Amino acid sequence: MKSPIITKQRELNVCGWQAVSTLFARHPGEVRRLFFDAPTGKRAGEFCSLLAQAKKVYRQVDPAELEKIAGTKLHGGIVAVIGERPLLKVTREVLDTWGRTKVPLLLLDRVGNANNVGAIVRTAAFFGVRAIIVADHPSQALPGEAAYRVAEGGMEFVDFYRVPSLPGLCAELQRHHCLIGTSLRGNQLSPAAAKERGLPRPPAVILGNEEKGISPEVAAKCDRLVKIPGTDFVESLNVSAAAAVLCWEFFGKRG
Repeated sequence: MKSPIITKQRELNVCGWQAVSTLFARHPGEVRRLFFDAPTGKRAGEFCSLLAQAKKVYRQVDPAELEKIAGTKLHGGIVAVIGERPLLKVTREVLDTWGRTKVPLLLLDRVGNANNVGAIVRTAAFFGVRAIIVADHPSQALPGEAAYRVAEGGMEFVDFYRVPSLPGLCAELQRHHCLIGTSLRGNQLSPAAAKERGLPRPPAVILGNEEKGISPEVAAKCDRLVKIPGTDFVESLNVSAAAAVLCWEFFGKRG
């Protein structure tokens, strides 16, 4: 009888004080190893105590070694090593729960820049969007090290789901959510829309690829296509900036 093949879980470096401190606050058990420079070590005592209790590695290293461990100069003085988190599946139970609880949703259609994904996650966490859905597409950036760093701790509050097809998921979501797609050909958002959204169902906002926007197949499934109004100096906002505007528009709390 052949022995089962065991696949080693890929590891990720979480860099920067805000990302690492939020990781320890929310999911301390996920940290496998911790490295830091001398200045940052002065405020990392609590983290070291937790790792000592769990008999895990923590160590102060010189700047050159920390950069080598992090794989980037943008480590912020501290690096926590975790196991890569698997992306979740959208099951019938998940869909029913989303519909019943009317949760806000963000869908990313081939957003290819990891920094943009990280900035979108930070925005999502700020506005309380707990679920981000991506397609299983080679152009789609996934939550890796750059995204964790840019998200500034937002990854600890957002779950990532992956589906084989966004158009197929959109057809399912329409039972409970109003699908809002971004498009240069869409209707401009207006102050009246911000105050009186007038949506028949809770919104699910779809953000498209940095150059091509959302695909025609996804656009065809949208209940509304919207455009953020601005000057004609540039064609559009960066997708992460657009995410912030639209999250405020559709998910922001109104006084």
